[in-house]
Amino acid sequence: MERPYTIINCAATVDGKIAFPSRKQLRISSEEDFRRVQLLRERCDAVLVGIGTILTDDPKLTVKKPDAKQPLRVVLDSNGRTPEDAEVMNEKTYTILFVGKNVKKRFNKKNVEVVPCNLDEKGFVDLNEVMAELVKRGVKNLLVEGGGTVIWNFIKQRLFDELLIYTGPMVVGGKNTPTIADGEGAEDEKEIIKLKVEEVKTLGEGLLVRYVPIP
Repeated sequence: MERPYTIINCAATVDGKIAFPSRKQLRISSEEDFRRVQLLRERCDAVLVGIGTILTDDPKLTVKKPDAKQPLRVVLDSNGRTPEDAEVMNEKTYTILFVGKNVKKRFNKKNVEVVPCNLDEKGFVDLNEVMAELVKRGVKNLLVEGGGTVIWNFIKQRLFDELLIYTGPMVVGGKNTPTIADGEGAEDEKEIIKLKVEEVKTLGEGLLVRYVPIP
């Protein structure tokens, strides 16, 4: 299947958490890492998140630099729950919402498009359909920013080329706290997704590691 070159990027604590136990947003990245992510967004054609990230963090998913090339914003929203006043709906750039085919919700915004898709057995938007649609729209480089369920689905289906993890020097704890890769997880050793470390470097007070999947 033809698909965009896909980079998964996330920030996590030493114990792999990406938010507080309540799912409240947690600042993990250093200023240096924030600047790295801004450059990464500008370099990519599209940036993708799930509806959980929209409802919890309300991100703009844009590049702050005034003259920057803005990426296409992509939201996986099976049930059409994205609020009309969400930051991702602002007129800064174009937004596509991938929803289930049974969702009738539409938005009266020129920069927002709703694309119906099939759902998988767990009720998530079919990622293969999403990737194929993005290719049709000229997306060559895709940045996936989360949250944990979206990241897990991309990793589980091996729909990624790089995994970038910035680790902040902190511990949150909590057995139900959101992690880098939520979802059902691997059942045995055969289902484990093995990675290769390509690069490790310090960034601010944290550590940035670049992984690639092992075929």
